[in-house]
Amino acid sequence: MADITSRLEAVKEGIRKLANLAGNEQAEPARQLAAKLGADLDRVAAEAAAQPSPPATPEKASPPAPRHEEIRCPICSLRSFTYQRGTVRESADASTGFEAFYRCLSCGHQAWHEAE
Repeated sequence: MADITSRLEAVKEGIRKLANLAGNEQAEPARQLAAKLGADLDRVAAEAAAQPSPPATPEKASPPAPRHEEIRCPICSLRSFTYQRGTVRESADASTGFEAFYRCLSCGHQAWHEAE
């Protein structure tokens, strides 16, 4: 809230400076408008301070590394489809909810595979 309040105070100061720049024939209407806008900003600041801050969202736990770091490659059938560390992501399609990026060390095939 302090950040919003300080920003609103800076806006109010800018409005006061703008009102002081008005020419002689517009000086009084400019000061009145500046006072009205300043009061509006004070009301917004008070409302913002009265509202409770939103609850902190709990951080999601980092996804686990896959249990099998090497599996059989779907292309060359060798057991060299290797998990690339740090590449687990959430997936709506996977039954476990996560998938990991694998790369075959033999044929070079790369793909996302369900993290088990």
